[in-house]
This record gives sequence, structure tokens and C-alpha cells, in this order.
Amino acid sequence: MAPPVELDTTLRDLYTQSGDEGDITLVYCPPMSQVQLVQGMPLSSKYAYQDRLPAPAKGSTQAARVFTQVLPQSHAMIAGKMDLVMLDLDVPGNGPTGQQAPTDAAQVFGQITESQRPTVKFIKDIADLQIPAGAKIGVFRPADCLDHLDPVVPFTAHFKAHSKRELALSKVPTAPSVVVDASIQPGQAQDPALRASEVARMLALVEKKAIPFVVKLPQAHGGLGTFMVRSEQDRAETLAVLRGEVDMMLSMLRDANAHFYPASLVVQDMVPGFVMAVCMFVPKSGSPLITSVSDQQTDDGGHWTRTHIDYSQQARLHTEYRPIVDAIGAYMHQLGYHGPLGADIMTGLDGRHLVIDLNARVSGSHPLGFLKKHLNTSRGFNDAAVVGPMLSVTIDEFKSRFSPELDEGRIVLLGWSNGIGGESSGAIMVVAGEDMGALRQLEGKVMALSASAGTCLRDGTGSGVEARSCFHFE
Repeated sequence: MAPPVELDTTLRDLYTQSGDEGDITLVYCPPMSQVQLVQGMPLSSKYAYQDRLPAPAKGSTQAARVFTQVLPQSHAMIAGKMDLVMLDLDVPGNGPTGQQAPTDAAQVFGQITESQRPTVKFIKDIADLQIPAGAKIGVFRPADCLDHLDPVVPFTAHFKAHSKRELALSKVPTAPSVVVDASIQPGQAQDPALRASEVARMLALVEKKAIPFVVKLPQAHGGLGTFMVRSEQDRAETLAVLRGEVDMMLSMLRDANAHFYPASLVVQDMVPGFVMAVCMFVPKSGSPLITSVSDQQTDDGGHWTRTHIDYSQQARLHTEYRPIVDAIGAYMHQLGYHGPLGADIMTGLDGRHLVIDLNARVSGSHPLGFLKKHLNTSRGFNDAAVVGPMLSVTIDEFKSRFSPELDEGRIVLLGWSNGIGGESSGAIMVVAGEDMGALRQLEGKVMALSASAGTCLRDGTGSGVEARSCFHFE
């Protein structure tokens, strides 16, 4: 029988230590602004995001299940004793699938020792959300539909903490950048001719800048709005996407959000070096707590596919990254943000640390640090990785096939949504081994069950649903 997972600490513990002693209700479903994946979560326009994901195939709810089930589960695995509210696509019950989401969530959260386990509540529509009197909400990202509630972090501060534009203009060390802001006003944003002229102006730098460089959208999810331009073909493909994307951003410009500069581009030098994912908790005051430093694997477009941690190197890495983490902490305090944060930090050829991206939320890498005692101290697994495969099996079939590994504690499921009507299952999990060889062997065994044609959330550009065996979302 698989041993209960006991976390090193929890977000509840860390919030309490930072002075947030009241009840916190977590709402971790990612808000969308361009594509409404689920009816129960209306589009967000004041807090505008670039998320033009390809629409799922007709009759498929796979992408919606990933966003409403798998991701909130995985981000709440380290929550501790807090309420977690999730959207259930099947409430009040459509035949045999009516209890699918609660069943999947119970299997995932049931791995955690009871004293650290969140309480999960399902609703059909975000309008049905009820929180205890005096409680605050903790969110994945700010959303219009939650703006009337009392958040742990003010939404204005939280939204700015996510902004690529704000980071580029801050004093935090980052790659040399040029910010291109819209020059039209909200009242002009609905004029197609004015927008077309503005799109051409804003993309002029992308058309002429020397290769290589990077273009970033200001509020894209999980690196999905990052464009790596290494060749003239890359430039042409990027421009083809950005013409539509910039027009969309301009059309979403409103009086209510103009102060956020929602229509902007960050054009950045491509700095050679390697990137590490640094996870932390930023308290209301004082230095952030570093919970893990791990290396990431990305695809050719720079989108996350896998994160690996070497527990034997953590003490050294925590010391090495402390100065840049303190700089990030000072920046967050300036904005008014506190809470979990993931940072992608580049080490250049000169050894300098540059902050490439900030995610002011629980990141996909966060569980690795919270599982150190479970994986490394108690069981001697030195290497572990977070992977997000689309699998051809149900959770029960997976648990049967990997019963020995689960019993040994070398696999921890972070999120799962069983496929419906022949769809593949979406999963996020941590796999671990005594060394890299053992880890790779176990990863290979897991990936052998990958679906041959799963939805891969590869980018936010509407490039189409591809036959992939994983989804990219960090």
C-alpha cells in the first residue's frame, strides 16, 4: 500500500507564518480572456490575458478538463488545510460521469496525510462560489468574476506581479529589453482601421531587429506567449501570429484596464546561458523562502515540458541564488505581492543571473521542494521530475500497473482527469529515482503509456491541437 505523503511544509503554514491567520479559500482555475473553455467561468476583460488556445475538437472537453481539474489539483497539492473550490463540468451529473471529477480529485488528494489535505468543494458555475464570512481568496491569477471578493493579495498588485512588461521595466536584473506600448486610447480600440495602423507600428521592431531575439506578450499563461526568433523563418511565423494577437490585445483595451498597459510587447535580447526554475514563498516582509531550485526542459518554442531536481545540490543552489531571490523579493514587496512564486532565472556566460520570467503563483515545479522529506530524506531518492503526460489509461489502470512504484513512494500523482468517451487521461505527476539512471528508467516506463493522439497545450497562438503525448503548462 502506498505510504501517505507528508509534505515538508504547506502553503497554509507559510501564509500563517507571514501573518495571514484567517481562512483562505483557493480558486485555482486559470482565468481566460479570449477562449471560454467552460461556461462556468466567464471571460476576464479587465484582467486581460493572452490565451488564444486552439478550441478542442468538436464534442471534446479534454482541454477544459486539464484547466479545470488537472492544473488546480496539482497546484493545490501543497496547499495544506485550506478549502479548494473547483469547477465540475459534469455537475449535477450527466449519466455515469457525474462523479468523475470528485472521484479523480479524491484519489489525488487522498495520497496526502489527512492533517495536510485540502478540503475540495465542487461547483458548476463560479457564480455559485461561497466562502466563509471573513475568509479571503487565493487565486491562480486575478479574474473579473472574482473581483468583488476579498483576496489575500490585492488583484492590482497580483496582476502587475505577473506582467512581463512590469518586469522588463523594473530594477530586477533581466535581459536587455524594449517595451512597445500601444499608443491608441480605449475609445479608439474598436476602430479596425486604427487598430491595423497600430499593429503595424507595434510590430515594426520585430520586423527589423537583428536575430536572435525573443518576443513576449504581457500576460500569457505559463510561457505560452513567448516567441523565440532564431531565423528569418521564425520571424515570419512570429509576425504571422502576432498580427492577429496584437489586434486582439488592442481590441481588449478598456478604460478599466488601460492602467495595466494590456496591449504591449516586450522585445528582448536572446541571452546565451542556462535556465533554472527557482521556487519560493515571498513573505509580507523579509527574505523569500527558497523551496527548490530545479532545471527545466523546454521544447523548441521555449515551452515547459519537464522539471528535474537534484536534491543533493539544493543547499549549494539555495546559497548561489540567494542574491537574485532577494532582489525578486524586494520587487514583490514594492508591488505589494506576497505568496508562492516561481522564477525562471538565466545564468549568462558571464555568470550573472537574469530573471527571465516570474509566475506569482504556485508553479508546476513547486511540489518538488515540498516533497524533499518524502522522496529524499525518507526514501533516498536523489533525483525527481515533474512530468505532464497525456495517458491512454485510467487512474485505476495506472495505479494497478505502477503498484510497486507507488508503494515505494517513488511516484506521487499531482493531478489527474480520467478521459471521457475515449479521450486520453490528463495527468501531472512526480517520478523519482535513486539517481538519474533510475529516474530515466521510470520516466520511460510511464511515457510508454502516452496516448498516441492527446491534446498538447503547446502554445497560446491558435496553432492547432496537435497529436502529442503531453501538455505544456508551467
